[in-house]
Amino acid sequence: MKEWNILDFGAKCSDALQTRPIQEAIDSCYLAGGGRVVIPCGVFRTGGLRIRSGVELYLESGAILQGSRDYRDYFGFTQDRIEPVEMKEKPEGVCASAWPTSRWCNALIRAFDAHDFSVVGEKGSYIDGVNCYDPLGEQKFRGPHGICFWRCRDIHLEGYTFMHSANWCHAIFESRNITVRNVIFLGGHDGVDLRTCDNVLVENCSFNIGDDCIAGFDNNDVTVRNCVLNTGCHAIRFGGNNVVFENCTSGDSGFGHRRSLPDEAKINGWLTNATSRHVVQAPFSYYCDHRATPRRTPEQITIRNSTFSNCCELIRVEYDGLHQWCCNRPLRQITYENCSVEGLYQTGMVWSDENERITCHFKNLHISCREDCKHLPLLVAGNFDRLIFEDCVIEGYASPTVLIGTDGGTVEVIRSTPITLKRVSFEECLEAHPHGIVPHPLNV
Repeated sequence: MKEWNILDFGAKCSDALQTRPIQEAIDSCYLAGGGRVVIPCGVFRTGGLRIRSGVELYLESGAILQGSRDYRDYFGFTQDRIEPVEMKEKPEGVCASAWPTSRWCNALIRAFDAHDFSVVGEKGSYIDGVNCYDPLGEQKFRGPHGICFWRCRDIHLEGYTFMHSANWCHAIFESRNITVRNVIFLGGHDGVDLRTCDNVLVENCSFNIGDDCIAGFDNNDVTVRNCVLNTGCHAIRFGGNNVVFENCTSGDSGFGHRRSLPDEAKINGWLTNATSRHVVQAPFSYYCDHRATPRRTPEQITIRNSTFSNCCELIRVEYDGLHQWCCNRPLRQITYENCSVEGLYQTGMVWSDENERITCHFKNLHISCREDCKHLPLLVAGNFDRLIFEDCVIEGYASPTVLIGTDGGTVEVIRSTPITLKRVSFEECLEAHPHGIVPHPLNV
């Protein structure tokens, strides 16, 4: 493979931005038909870069690609003369996060309509988003993403450590044939967030972040395996068809959710502290909003052979008309199999649409709660077709209870710890599961 070293284009370790020589190396590689762009050992500061078809961005051990602290340094793609980007005005009513050229989609590394490209790092290589602050960003502080790809295919991401992403670490939309392997995620926000993507593999990755580890919806044929999913939010917040999560572990994160930081800390990119949220909200939370129309029925989601520690709740499927992130197509089917979910201290929810009811199957699970939470209900449930507990051991609860808020549907308890079923009102269900009822205030 032919190589282009960024040093040959004038890049140097300096406080000054090296965006131009790095981009020139990428462009030269692309125009020559593709190859490898080498980032050698050293700290190279940069604004937004655009990777192109056929290019492998390769970080040698000791290389640090460090983003600018100034959000204004991430708009360079608008001046691209090699593959000009049409800067259409965002239509009224379309979310910024559903518009490829919006400010919200800015990133340290971007791609549009590219194919057969990769970002690969040797052990000890880093990409640093520096928690870049944007006063007009999401939640009035989030800056550019780490990586943002639109309408791409045949993407390979491997080996590097990505730290302190100012918004989502990997934001990938309307793309297919994606591999993320042996990547370490430290701090920042969502780790891998996918929307309208097909044929995705995420394996042997380690997440230690403040937001969702794996997120997104309208994604088909997805496998996530052999990953550590430590988070201050949800291990999995996802929607799609034919999705498997297997052989994963999840627990508290060393990095909290940055939303709780004071303004001074956000502006200066400081790390989260002990007062930030560091615990796993739920192993799985269903996600499907109106930024895309699901192409297939959301179903066939399986979580198996995995361990989740110190979680707030067992599961969160809250299609109850009150949640912005769960309001498009309802989830039809999900299975937890051969899993351990320990240390629960809040009540979970399985609630779907009355016309498209859900089947939720818990098979061979070990479930436990904290000592001081033994009187809490295990779940609230509504608009389900079947709720199945098969070969499940439930410990710590005085009497494991499922509150049922709608008529219809069957609860099957097969070779499992006895479960108390209690018919209650919708309002009582909400009182038992109050999390996230207030919709997100920002239109992103």
